[in-house]
Amino acid sequence: MSPRRIALVCMTPVPDGDELQDMRLPSYGIRRILAAVMADAQLADAKVALVDFGRPDVGAYVDALLRFDPDLVGISIYVWSTPCMVEVARRIKQRRPQCTVVFGGPSARPAVFDLAPHAPAAAYVDALVTGEGEAVFCDIARLPELSRAGLRSVPGLHLPAAGTWIQTGHRAPVAQMDSIASPSQMGLMPEGSVAYLETYRGCPLSCRFCEWGASETARSVFSTDYIARELQAFQRQRAKAVFLLDAGLNLNAKGFRNLLDAEAQVGMLRNATFWAEIYPTHVKDEHLEFLSRVGTSYLGVGLQSLDPAVLKLHDRPFDPQRFEAALRRIQHVAQAELQIIFGLPGDSPDGFRRTLAYARSFGLAVRAYHCLVLPDALLTRGRPGWNMRFDPGNLAMISCLGWSEADIRQMRAELD
Repeated sequence: MSPRRIALVCMTPVPDGDELQDMRLPSYGIRRILAAVMADAQLADAKVALVDFGRPDVGAYVDALLRFDPDLVGISIYVWSTPCMVEVARRIKQRRPQCTVVFGGPSARPAVFDLAPHAPAAAYVDALVTGEGEAVFCDIARLPELSRAGLRSVPGLHLPAAGTWIQTGHRAPVAQMDSIASPSQMGLMPEGSVAYLETYRGCPLSCRFCEWGASETARSVFSTDYIARELQAFQRQRAKAVFLLDAGLNLNAKGFRNLLDAEAQVGMLRNATFWAEIYPTHVKDEHLEFLSRVGTSYLGVGLQSLDPAVLKLHDRPFDPQRFEAALRRIQHVAQAELQIIFGLPGDSPDGFRRTLAYARSFGLAVRAYHCLVLPDALLTRGRPGWNMRFDPGNLAMISCLGWSEADIRQMRAELD
């Protein structure tokens, strides 16, 4: 068999905040897959290309892929890239029907591909990876034949078939996290770019508007030694900022402890900007002490709504007194921004305005998000009676329980 030709495809988005405009933010998920492929001894002879134009230029992607002539295309999709990447896959399948197309990433879910703009998926998709992608994609790349029968032998996939989806079997999350190849340690991240750090995966919470807590996750974490090697790689990368990709700095005690010990060994974060999410009611002295020792820290604090009935509807725990006490303590050691959502089912324009006024009363930056009907979240976990209408392209809520279409339009204009 001739060496396999593998193309990995993504579309890096434009940063969504003024404070990020001067930062290089390369796509990380696709480089996790790239590292896994390059670290696999059985794929040592494979020819691998990474294709990322950073803009929705379907023609540019298709031309690049046709020139490379891959046997296997792995496409990472998120909300912002789904329409473009779907059209790229359609055209590649038309021109190279023998090419195997696999989608992965947070938006690679059957519920997304069943939406009108993307159906029928069988016309251009061979498989979806709906969980952790590193090991699964390598299993696919090692198949003697990239056939339907071969794909059915790989657990952890969804295969489109005559208006339905075939699951190829359960695949447990990676138990030994340190076995996951690191793009930073392998020198695959651009020099001077933002560095991305994981200490664990998943989330112990299961809020309905969020994808984090819906997937099955392993209880294991990345070890202190692994995290220390990551921090050392960030130094070689000359990264001036580190984004913590965990659901929260303080939502996994073991993960945080390993980060604390690794940073004590390396000291990289003392000279870098550190970005993380934090859950206020779980803040402890050790978290505040850590934040006071690292360089400038920016913390995202999810409030979402002030209304306890709305939060209960979305399975979001909230204790106002603990929240306010923790937020006051956080303000002394880091720059924080409060994050809220308008258009949540069960909320209302007046309710959101109360949340906005409450958030602004702390004197912090406030970031307001338009509610999205995300896969593994509202798209599949929305409650009956919420009457959600949303844009199938960008998944933005159009109307729902408590919000008319005019309400959401007016709120966007008001916030602008």
